[in-house]
Amino acid sequence: MTSPDHAVGSACWFDLGVADIDAAAAFYRDLFGWVVTESDQAGYRLASSNGQLIAGFGPAEDPPPPYWTVYLRTADISASLRDVAAAGGTVLVPPTAAGDAGTSATVCGPAGAPLSFWQPSSHLGTATTGGHGTVSGVRLCTGSPDKAGAFLGAALGWRMCPDGTIDHHGRTVATWARTSSVDLAHWLVRFRVTDPVASRRRALELGACPTDEGPDILLDPAGAVFGLAPLG
Repeated sequence: MTSPDHAVGSACWFDLGVADIDAAAAFYRDLFGWVVTESDQAGYRLASSNGQLIAGFGPAEDPPPPYWTVYLRTADISASLRDVAAAGGTVLVPPTAAGDAGTSATVCGPAGAPLSFWQPSSHLGTATTGGHGTVSGVRLCTGSPDKAGAFLGAALGWRMCPDGTIDHHGRTVATWARTSSVDLAHWLVRFRVTDPVASRRRALELGACPTDEGPDILLDPAGAVFGLAPLG
């Protein structure tokens, strides 16, 4: 198995908190060909493709609708939380150890769209080698780009650029887009597929719903938004 190489400050892991974990796992397994483990003692399931970890499924911890959680790699989770607080953000979930895998925490800025941090131990994150069903990237969708940009800059050192990219020390770590409502801030996780048209059709057959954000952005049967992106 190839070890992921995620730089500090970049998205390194993704999981979906949902009421019916089995149904969610079945949907994404059928859509992307993922292999999904049985639940551990906490109800968490891991998804992989070609032997490489991609994402996880766990019990819902927030009110519906569910959403894909984006984890950013940090070398010092306590320092990251101090930076978030100093920038005006709120710590929603304090540092929590996930066995010997690592430590996570969840925060939210003034413009919404919660984020999580991941300080790895044995689990370094999602596969970075590409291929069908792997993560293509993340996009911040916000109705308050100025407010979001100020927070992300102060808390993470991220810069929201006019061209729609988000930069961190010269690296593109995400993209961003303006939504029509300040109440709809969220992170969009996009997955690579060999044929976006065929994958969209298959997703709809499996119970997904279209959105008004574009033909390749869908709601899964539980109501979580996700995107499809072509390989390459």
